[in-house]
Amino acid sequence: MFMKSHTRIGILSLVFGIALASMVASSAATSDATQKKCQVVVRLESKNATKEQMAGELRKQLGMCKVPVSEQEVQSTANNALNLVNKSKDPLKGVIYIKTKKFTFCASWGDDKTFCKAPPAS
Repeated sequence: MFMKSHTRIGILSLVFGIALASMVASSAATSDATQKKCQVVVRLESKNATKEQMAGELRKQLGMCKVPVSEQEVQSTANNALNLVNKSKDPLKGVIYIKTKKFTFCASWGDDKTFCKAPPAS
């Protein structure tokens, strides 16, 4: 009788452990899928771009990804992107990346203008 009680407890513990492990694994997969970052891609013909062009592309592509951002975040990223493009040593081609918590921004120009991955599908 004492042995049957331990066997039942062992089986119940095993079943509970498996159920708990599967719940943890499924919640981890969900959080990974929901935290996927959006990648914003801007392909420029040359280094000559305006802050408005950068900000417009940011808004458009972040909207397609349904990433909520403030206007301040858009303007700040556009400004940082232009600063990096202007600091680039090679005026004929180049690539810059800016990573934020919500998205990754990539701009390329000249011969390297196709270097960044394609923007997300709409």
